[in-house]
Amino acid sequence: MSYLPLILPLLFIVALALMLKHFLVSLAWAGLLAVITWPLHEALLRRGWTRAASASALLGGLILLFAGPSLFVLNALSGELAAVERFIGRQNTAGIPVPGWISQLPVIGGHAVEWWSKHLEVPGSLAALIRSTVGGMVPQLSAAASAVGSTLLANALYMFLALLTLFILYLHGNAVRHYVDSAGMRLLPAHYPVLARLFPLSVRGTALGLCSVAVLEGVVLGVAYYLAGAPFPALLGVITGYMALIPGGAPLSFTLVSLLLLGKGQATAALGLFCWGAFELFLVDKFVRPKLIGSRVELPFLAVLFGLLGGVSTLGVLGLFIGPFMMAVLFWWLRNLPSTPVLKRSGSEQDKADDHREAA
Repeated sequence: MSYLPLILPLLFIVALALMLKHFLVSLAWAGLLAVITWPLHEALLRRGWTRAASASALLGGLILLFAGPSLFVLNALSGELAAVERFIGRQNTAGIPVPGWISQLPVIGGHAVEWWSKHLEVPGSLAALIRSTVGGMVPQLSAAASAVGSTLLANALYMFLALLTLFILYLHGNAVRHYVDSAGMRLLPAHYPVLARLFPLSVRGTALGLCSVAVLEGVVLGVAYYLAGAPFPALLGVITGYMALIPGGAPLSFTLVSLLLLGKGQATAALGLFCWGAFELFLVDKFVRPKLIGSRVELPFLAVLFGLLGGVSTLGVLGLFIGPFMMAVLFWWLRNLPSTPVLKRSGSEQDKADDHREAA
């Protein structure tokens, strides 16, 4: 009977989560963005801004922050795709000679040379290959476009709800925080104060680390793509920056660009780009990312890494923030375990114990 006051609220929370399961991601994103940007909100309020003005300014800034890179990618794509179209036209007119390294491939070298000579080396064959490939994929592309359209519409609705919830949190955040603190102290009176301290620290540290590393990776590797002679370095740099938000995205990006350069016969540039990317990635993962993410909650490198990887593999993009927070809670718990003294027996006592065991 004593557990009834605790069980009933938990059952209600579970039922509420099931009812709102399609909108939990929107609510979670609104909460995370509110936690990340709350210091800016408070700074604007201290300067004399009204809550509505501060909420509007921060919401507009976040929209520009997310929409700005997308507009840049679309603008870059318009120019780069025109260049790609001209490049394909030139290659189709002249034909693409068979690279020398293809014939040296084990087992499939002869078949690869034959296929290349038939479909790429003859002038005009590239256009025929594209038409036949795209024509055979029309039904699949139509189904994919329909699925993508419905997904985009649903995500647009979820984004609108997240932004609307974020605006309300800016206006009434203190009241929401009071309710959350009251519920937390009732349910977890011994641990909630620590959770309430660790959560904003880990979330803000993760956001700072991910965004800073993404910008750094995109700029540095974009310049490296340009110096290595990769095609469309600006577009590839932006894509690399987006991919760097996900653990493993940046190495995948510069590895693919290195393979692209190798396929074009630029082996030295490909090797140099790959070595520079690996060195830069080592510096970022070893020093920059753990410093930005783990320093606020005193997490070691491996805890940050596995928190990010485990979180994103289990919960998607939200896991990038939840994973480090759970690691922070784990390490706080390990550091605050009660110490148990270990009794050491003297040598004579150990010898007596050994004699007793031998006699037995």
